[in-house]
Amino acid sequence: MPKKHKVIELPNLPLSESMNKGIPDNQLSELESYQNVHLSNCQLEGTRGVDFQYAYFDNVKAINTYFKKLSLQDVKITKSDFANTEWEESLLSRVEFINCRLLGFKAIKSRLKNVMFKGCQGQFSQFNLSKFERVIFENCQLEDSTFLETSLTNVKFINCRMNNVILADAKFKDTDFRGSNIEGLQININQLQGAILDLFQAAYILQRYTNVIVKPVDEETADNAEKY
Repeated sequence: MPKKHKVIELPNLPLSESMNKGIPDNQLSELESYQNVHLSNCQLEGTRGVDFQYAYFDNVKAINTYFKKLSLQDVKITKSDFANTEWEESLLSRVEFINCRLLGFKAIKSRLKNVMFKGCQGQFSQFNLSKFERVIFENCQLEDSTFLETSLTNVKFINCRMNNVILADAKFKDTDFRGSNIEGLQININQLQGAILDLFQAAYILQRYTNVIVKPVDEETADNAEKY
């Protein structure tokens, strides 16, 4: 029996009405810390060493930008666009992404703990060399995304489209793929320890990587009956 997934911790946030609205000129300063802020309908440029604590992002755009050592703690992000944005060596703790556009998004050499992605478009995203702990992807489109050499601990993919996802050299511990579409998944079958699959997924991987033919018992019985 697989272990029960630990419940992730969601952002601990005050009411948005009590938070500061925006930042001056919507311009982030390098190595600056921002607390108790509500950003809405604005565009941000990438920078280095920015720290957000207790923040709401609503309809924020940061397209084709680069952030180095970005830190997000207790942050809720809704309907925001980070297409083709790169976050390198970022640190995310208690963060929610709700209905966000993450096409071609990159979180490289990053650490994500207690993070929820829900209803996000994440095709062609990259999470290479990152560490995930207590992370949930729910109803997300992750086709053609990449998790090269990624550590996935207590991670759950719920009803996600994971066609052609690359998981080469990834490490799993209580990583649950059950119920998601994994057609075309690229994975090292000898490194599957710690992954949780449903019966259909397990049969698919066996057939794809070992040429094992998987049949239900009743189908085999029917085949034998036809010979007589």
